[in-house]
Amino acid sequence: MIRILRTHFGRILGIGGVVAFALGVFGFRSCFPELSLDTIIYRTVQLFYWGYSPWDAGKELPLPWTLAVARWLAPAVLLGALFSVAISVFEQKWQAWCIQRMRGHTIVCGAGEKGGVLVADLQNHGHAVVVIDPSESISKEGRLVVTGDATERGVLTRAGIAQASRLVALTGDDHDNLAIAVAAAQAAGADTGLSIFLHSGDASLCDLYQRNRALTASLGGVPVRVFNHYRNVARRTLQDFPLNPQTGQAHLILPGLSRVTLALAVEYALVGHFPEEKRTHIHLAGPNAEADLAKLRMKYPNMDQCVYLHTLPVREGQRFSSVVAEKVRSLATDDCFAICPGTEDDNEAFGHALELYEMLSTHLNVQFLLDTLPGAAVRRLVEASSELKKRISFLPTGQPASGYEAVIGDSLDRTARIIHDNWLAETRKQIAAARAAGNEDLAKKHEMKGTYRQWGELTEEQKGANRSQADHIAFKLRAVGLDPASATSEAWARLNTEEVEALARVEHARWAAYLWMTGWTYAPERNDLKKQHPNLVPYDDLDEPTKDYDREAVRNLCEYLPRQINTNKHTHNRT
Repeated sequence: MIRILRTHFGRILGIGGVVAFALGVFGFRSCFPELSLDTIIYRTVQLFYWGYSPWDAGKELPLPWTLAVARWLAPAVLLGALFSVAISVFEQKWQAWCIQRMRGHTIVCGAGEKGGVLVADLQNHGHAVVVIDPSESISKEGRLVVTGDATERGVLTRAGIAQASRLVALTGDDHDNLAIAVAAAQAAGADTGLSIFLHSGDASLCDLYQRNRALTASLGGVPVRVFNHYRNVARRTLQDFPLNPQTGQAHLILPGLSRVTLALAVEYALVGHFPEEKRTHIHLAGPNAEADLAKLRMKYPNMDQCVYLHTLPVREGQRFSSVVAEKVRSLATDDCFAICPGTEDDNEAFGHALELYEMLSTHLNVQFLLDTLPGAAVRRLVEASSELKKRISFLPTGQPASGYEAVIGDSLDRTARIIHDNWLAETRKQIAAARAAGNEDLAKKHEMKGTYRQWGELTEEQKGANRSQADHIAFKLRAVGLDPASATSEAWARLNTEEVEALARVEHARWAAYLWMTGWTYAPERNDLKKQHPNLVPYDDLDEPTKDYDREAVRNLCEYLPRQINTNKHTHNRT
């Protein structure tokens, strides 16, 4: 009740004022018919501030009920308005005082659905949060909210930009997010410790920003991490519904190229690598399959090096489900499939899923992924059926896609940082060994590597390589029959030589995929500026010292599992 009153107090005052004015006019008209309309209006207005008494000093007139109510309601409305203004001023002063005392808080620009999820999850993790939003109508329940344009220095100052540790630009417009990042960097400066998290609605543009060092340079050295909501959805999808081919191949069937299907394709290209040098088959299905494939290759010219790309045209008069079912039946029965029946219309996608459910009832390794919001009728229907839930799942929404870990990624970064720190320690050993052997050229070659620096000095692209390796840990665990949720260091230490070698091949394919997807190409000599690397070749073409990098990365995976028993700190990353 209190929340409703607080939310609608202004509207209640407005309605009360209109009612008081109307009752006053009718009351004066019936009580003093001789008065002109403008006099009646003037005297009615006086009721709001006790400026008029409808009777003489020595004689009280009988009042009609309308005027009796109006003479109390009108000043009550005025008092309510004054009270509301006083509370608003007090809240602003209190909020400003609280913000100025905050240190290391997070500023979230944009209070939409995704921003609201992030703010709630940040608070659940114990982080202080200030929201900047241009709308005066957003809910301030439990929030410190600064109303205004986040590109304005004054608004950022009121939000405590000088003391903040993070700023997340999460409005619905990419241009606005970029403008906010520029304004925040200029307002904070490079020495304040601020990190900027910049949302881009286009997954390919997100990758472009991420690998472009000019972006950080143009922001005065303030570190900026670009993220994409749909990539977060795709990453969580691979965690929740991983393809895990034991004997066959892995297939991802997508209904054209939307923002979410593009993100899924990119994520499978990065981490969808399996033993026996298997990689994911991505099928683009629909009436524009060829054009979609051309668009995908234009955005990621090297994607063919990471996955197998196919088209599955749906001609006029054909059903999507019939074409997909025929394709699945034509492939090996031990292959596994993740199929998105559609991303635009919930009912149509659900219809395709049901049709495919019937057509492929004998294929057990098929999972249907629907992009449906929580609470939708389709979702409730599936969740109420134990049979449908076995085969039909939903892409992640809410906290898994927009929450603290999805955007900030502390847990992922902790693992990624250990990976890099171990590689750095091993590289230093190699430099020392080279100098001890009198091989100064080899020592300098190691020192010239672009990643031979502390974690905080890496570019976001270089950090991304370590994050990709951390993401692939679960794939390696499943490849040898271990559950990522319960695998232990002891279990991993029991791997035999053949299993380590098989996973080393997988690790090399994953490592190469990240470079291919970020624009690197093969060259006999390494050149970080030109993004050229000599190890972008099949595993069998590597020399033994380079293969050892991959073998050590596999052996040392136990460092990230519970009950660690392996204290070896060898290299984990070649980039």
